[in-house]
Amino acid sequence: MSGRERTGVLFSLEDDLDLVQRAETLGYESVWTAEGQGRTAFGKLERWATVTDEIGLATGIVNVYARTPATLAQAAATLDAHSDGRAILGLGVAHPGVVEEFHGVEFDRPLARMAEFVELVQRYLRGEPGGYDGEFFTPKRTRFWDAFEPVREEIPIYNAALGPGNVRLAGEYCDGWLPNLYPLDRFEEAREWLATGAERADRDVADVDVAMYVLTAVADDPARARRAARRHVAYYLRDIPGYYGRVAENAGFADEVAAVRDASDRDAAAAAISDEFLDVVAVTGGPDDVRRDLEDLRSAGVDLPIVRAPAGADRDLVERVLETCAPR
Repeated sequence: MSGRERTGVLFSLEDDLDLVQRAETLGYESVWTAEGQGRTAFGKLERWATVTDEIGLATGIVNVYARTPATLAQAAATLDAHSDGRAILGLGVAHPGVVEEFHGVEFDRPLARMAEFVELVQRYLRGEPGGYDGEFFTPKRTRFWDAFEPVREEIPIYNAALGPGNVRLAGEYCDGWLPNLYPLDRFEEAREWLATGAERADRDVADVDVAMYVLTAVADDPARARRAARRHVAYYLRDIPGYYGRVAENAGFADEVAAVRDASDRDAAAAAISDEFLDVVAVTGGPDDVRRDLEDLRSAGVDLPIVRAPAGADRDLVERVLETCAPR
């Protein structure tokens, strides 16, 4: 895939082998998948590894409360072995709705947990001898059985961070930063947080890959594309507490956040998303418009745009995104 511009694609809940194979054929660098409260990301990626040869296979995301670092390191190393070194780890702290209500685990000290989690996963993959005395985990050994040697001692780890402390943590500990629905006009400030974190670890911030999820809707009728994107944004503000609302409020869209949360139903919530807000968190329109906006994101410092169709989009919209945004 050398020579092509870098582009990834997220199939959030889909488990469609045809789409994954098409993404590889079109030259996408990586394909990402979420799990939330549905199929496990690793289960889908293991399946996808059997029908692909080159494309990176990424969790996008798995949360650091649902598994121990040892379990996650095992899953990642196994996927890496089965795919000949194509695994990518997208991690996140998720939110209380998933962590407490679904997993039944206290949503406690997420940033400290993330830092310890990343450090431990890296130790397991390197096979470092000895134990680890942490605040959350105290394993007596951080080596796999001798019968299993990881294909790689390092698997790229991306942190799906939004808040200042977590973005700094990404710069300090992780290989990449993975923002979602992040207003582009706040991006320069966030990159400063990332640089601060990198400085703490005596790293060059240029070595931290910025891989942004890009909500993308392509349609010959621009109004159709924007309707689909509006519903997606409204879902995140209305049904996922905390992070996305705070980021939007800090970007000057507090009225929209309040209107979405006060809306009587999902249609009303979507109608509360202003054009101005949509334009800073989504890429919509015809193919030329979308490709132009993706180039603007690259110019703003996004190393790896990861395009995704709106949640609940029909097959046609998903395929239009895949075809339109294919790397050149």
